[in-house]
Amino acid sequence: MTMQFELVTPEASEAQIEATMVVVPGAEGDMGVLENHAPTVTSLRPGVVSVTGSDGNTGFFVAGGFAEITAERCIILAESATRLSDLTSEAAQAALTEAKAALDTATSDGEKNIAERKYAVAHAMVDAAA
Repeated sequence: MTMQFELVTPEASEAQIEATMVVVPGAEGDMGVLENHAPTVTSLRPGVVSVTGSDGNTGFFVAGGFAEITAERCIILAESATRLSDLTSEAAQAALTEAKAALDTATSDGEKNIAERKYAVAHAMVDAAA
């Protein structure tokens, strides 16, 4: 029993996989998705999307976005996505350092909100790269 998994970013379609299970980082917690799942739309927090398919497991770090789930498919509309195999701890740590610097120098509320969001994404990226 399989379902179609698709990961899309503003830049491109990142993945299309025939999956047996998908775990998404929902805003309220991780959510397992199997074939015949109830129709659901949920926002995503920064974290790892794990996909189990016939060719093994694949993981993606997403910076946030939305998941649309039906009985036959799971579509992730992500702000950005990186395959876990391409994510290095050095790059994640550099992103965290840059985000912390932006947070420390932010002066307006708008700058602080943007910097806090970047910091949260970078912190989740460090966790995913570990």
